[in-house]
Amino acid sequence: SRSMVLFAGRWRWSGARCLLLLAAALGARALDNGLGLTPQMGYNTWNDFRCDGLSSDVVMKIADRIVELGLDKLGFRYLNIDDCWSRELSADGLMIEDPGSFPDGMKALVDYVHDRGLLFGIYTCRGIRTCAFRPGSKDLEHHHANQFAAWGIDYVKEDSCFASNKHAQAFEEYGTMRDALNATGRPIFFSLCGWNAWYAPLGYGLGNSWRIAPDCDEWDNVYVAVRTNEALAEFAGPGGWNDPDMLVGSHADAAVHFTPQQVQTQFSLWAVMASPLLIGSSILRMPASDLATYSNEEVIRINQDPLGVQGEPVWSNCPPFTPRDNWWMAPWTMPQDVARMWTVALCTFLVVGIVSQVSLVRALRVLAAAPPSPSPPGVHDPVDTQPMLGPRRRLWWCCRSRLFLVGLLVPLLLLTVPALLMLVSIHAMKPHADACQQVWVRPLEGGDVAICLINFAPQSATVTCDAACLAKAGFAQSVHVRDVVARRDMGPFDEVVLDIPGDGGSVLLRVTGKRRPD
Repeated sequence: SRSMVLFAGRWRWSGARCLLLLAAALGARALDNGLGLTPQMGYNTWNDFRCDGLSSDVVMKIADRIVELGLDKLGFRYLNIDDCWSRELSADGLMIEDPGSFPDGMKALVDYVHDRGLLFGIYTCRGIRTCAFRPGSKDLEHHHANQFAAWGIDYVKEDSCFASNKHAQAFEEYGTMRDALNATGRPIFFSLCGWNAWYAPLGYGLGNSWRIAPDCDEWDNVYVAVRTNEALAEFAGPGGWNDPDMLVGSHADAAVHFTPQQVQTQFSLWAVMASPLLIGSSILRMPASDLATYSNEEVIRINQDPLGVQGEPVWSNCPPFTPRDNWWMAPWTMPQDVARMWTVALCTFLVVGIVSQVSLVRALRVLAAAPPSPSPPGVHDPVDTQPMLGPRRRLWWCCRSRLFLVGLLVPLLLLTVPALLMLVSIHAMKPHADACQQVWVRPLEGGDVAICLINFAPQSATVTCDAACLAKAGFAQSVHVRDVVARRDMGPFDEVVLDIPGDGGSVLLRVTGKRRPD
């Protein structure tokens, strides 16, 4: 038996599933591939490489390394390449691999990965271009789905750059790719990457997982993803999962990295939230602390629990949270490397623009103070010792014209204001983590419960799951507690009181005890 709170979440999920089944009975289509009965596990290249250095040679080394580290035996079987693998479209609309990075073509690489006992995933976008400006799949879904199936692809991630953020159009375009993948007859895991919570209610009918938040490329965005996922548990279950984004490691040379403590906390939270476990950090140079985190079988068992119920917070002192409507290039959605690029570009423009404006204003003041001194044709100009030629003279008189200087100054002023506003918005509207704590609970098969205590504040804090908290987790009295990260039994408790380090500290527990009657 479970607590009424968790039962409510389970019944909400069951109700959503019933509605989707009813929609299917009325003629609506759904993904039919038998995949994703538990959250997917694997590796993705994006947070490791971005576009820098991605090649077939590197991917083959990663495949070898995954097997060498034993990660495949733990369940990390998908090796997914992200953006930047394609260069252009052929005359008949098919994807062409980057010949410099993938000289032998994608099929040879897929076969190599399969020979290592792994599954292969690929990336595309529902827009006309990918986020890295490579070819997208808009209006070519069936062409690309058939191409992917012919290569032996096992997993397709479809992004949302250069695409409409209108809900109906997004659902329609993802539905087109879903149908195209279904039509191939090959079971292909379909991962939607639309970065919004509004995909969740219809996600199960569209794909095997759906992104609910912006990229977790900094710790504040992990907070946003976790808070967004609080209200979405009812929509997740075997066959379809809320996706808060990939795991981030601690290697400093990776495109994105966290502290080892934050790496562990993200892994623990993703386990309790029944989220996909896709390593987005260096496999070839993985730090020992990351390997220890990702190799913890007790945490993995929580994530892969066959009951398939997503956890929910049962206690929180965080302020109310409402997810934003995310769209590509929005200031609050923009990946941190893109934000840095825009910051440099805008600051450069503003500095050059302001200096130019000051120079133009000074020139106008000089012209206003100087008496008129027209020089007729053929007369030596006072600032030039040589007679002025026709084109040169016209240019000199043009530059001395107030109208010309004003014509340069006004556009610069008009462009400076929006550039300044954009620069301010990029930094002022970036998400931030509130200084608060939460207790998340996930029911597991057999009656155990996973409890994660998380501290988002910068300083350490005491977090308590008291008798009322344990009652919400479904327990009637004292419980037996095991720290699954430290892999040690902590003994019986009437309440759990722990000091949690700041800046993303956490403790993940597996709790057993007498269950409350329904």
